[in-house]
Amino acid sequence: MSLDGNESPKVDQYDEVMEALSSLITKRSRADKSNKGDRFDLLFDYIKILELEEPIKEMNIIHVAGTKGKGSTCTFTESILRNCGFHTGLFTSPHLIDVRERFRLDGIDICAEKFLTYFWWCWNRLKERTSDEVPMPTYFRFLALLAFKIFAAEKVDVAILEVGLGGKFDATNVVCIIYINLD
Repeated sequence: MSLDGNESPKVDQYDEVMEALSSLITKRSRADKSNKGDRFDLLFDYIKILELEEPIKEMNIIHVAGTKGKGSTCTFTESILRNCGFHTGLFTSPHLIDVRERFRLDGIDICAEKFLTYFWWCWNRLKERTSDEVPMPTYFRFLALLAFKIFAAEKVDVAILEVGLGGKFDATNVVCIIYINLD
């Protein structure tokens, strides 16, 4: 399984993935307004780099926000839809043990091979095309973008997204704005 025709990535690359992901964790304070990685508008640049505009626009999405019960609501919703015959994708946060827990296809955590393939596709494309003006996305933003890529590539019937920290600038909010701006 490869996105570019090359041999599938090996599971032993997983440590490399964790190291790469860790490099996206920012220690800057929220008060640091100069952090270009905190600009919400950069999400649109990342989506263009990953060519996800149309796939997101065409995707059926249930976007869950709120104070309590988001994860349970997402899980129940996914289970109901899956049991009605829909091919589902579920993105939740946080994970407890393994980052792959955040990405579920038809109720099952994404397998290591698919995760590695989609991860490196997104990572390499972003690394090649980001700059000082459009830096690599932060940790959660990258994971949200990865979820969009996984769900688009796997052609899910419906994607269920749980917001991260929530609020106006949550990376998952881009799905609402894409619909508003592009329709």
